[in-house]
Amino acid sequence: MGLTLPELLLASVIMILAFAGILISYLRCLELSEISRNSSIAIQAVESRMERIRNTAFAQIKPTYHNVIFSVPAINGMGVSYVDDSNPQLLKVTVTYCWRQSNGRIVGEDTNLNGVLNNGEDRNGNGILDSLAQAVTYIYSG
Repeated sequence: MGLTLPELLLASVIMILAFAGILISYLRCLELSEISRNSSIAIQAVESRMERIRNTAFAQIKPTYHNVIFSVPAINGMGVSYVDDSNPQLLKVTVTYCWRQSNGRIVGEDTNLNGVLNNGEDRNGNGILDSLAQAVTYIYSG
């Protein structure tokens, strides 16, 4: 019992479609793995920066860390810290890290990765750069 040419062509098309689906799934998994790895690195950088700020004398926090950028060698990105001293006894400290994935996608609002809020980057209008890797804390002077 043999197969006809149309049956072989149909079987080949089905196998090609199945292979393409598997390949697309594999590539998507690689992309998700990279996002996960970079997110972990960025969050660790943010937490490390925040800990350094917490260990600084209260009077030195704003002069030392407000609008100061930093980077991490393991990831193509830029971080920035903000200090809001509208209440002189209570500082609001925000640390953000934005980065570029290998596919060119930027994670965060800093589209040119310079650590500075430029025109068109503040999508939510809060006056600072935001990202998935961001931490906010309040530090009391007492």
